[in-house]
Amino acid sequence: MTDSPTGNHEIEVKLRFDSIEPLIKAGIVLELETPRHFEDNWLLDTANKQLGEKLAILRVRQTSETGSLTYKEKAAPEQAASQFKKRLELETTLDDPKSALALFERLGFTPWFRYQKHRTVYRAELPSAAWLHVMFDETPIGNFIELEGEENAIAEAVNLLGVRRENYVLESYLALQAAECARQNKPFSDMTFPETDNHPPSTIHRI
Repeated sequence: MTDSPTGNHEIEVKLRFDSIEPLIKAGIVLELETPRHFEDNWLLDTANKQLGEKLAILRVRQTSETGSLTYKEKAAPEQAASQFKKRLELETTLDDPKSALALFERLGFTPWFRYQKHRTVYRAELPSAAWLHVMFDETPIGNFIELEGEENAIAEAVNLLGVRRENYVLESYLALQAAECARQNKPFSDMTFPETDNHPPSTIHRI
């Protein structure tokens, strides 16, 4: 279960900013929680798209030699009302993400999408004294600021930043990558940096 102010429900919004400077100028106080680090992510599913059919994801993330296992699904209708993105989230740490990939593959869950980013995490305090998490993501398709926390805190932050609702990015990195590939008239592919070895992880981590 994720350690967040929203318990096991994740509320978030992405914004297209090249840096964190707009937050600082808006009077949002940032405290560094996790220094800039590289993240490698794999989404897993069965051959018959068991998770995709219900708009759920199973993700293995590797950061350095450790990582995390995350399950997300759309929030129930009675809990989903939000102007931002709201999902059920369950998460736990992994000591050995590569072995977890191999284990899930044996259980029929194979990697089908890989995405990478450099992430820096901040704890942000707003003028009202509310707080939220700010993730600054540098990705192969551009930089994003992700705000995660209570609904009211996120609303206060986007208001301070002067971001209109039509400019909220509620899509996942999977959807953003699909849109970018379509824009470039290219086949859908993983969202990875150019120097990455793009062999499917199912061939790299097989037992």
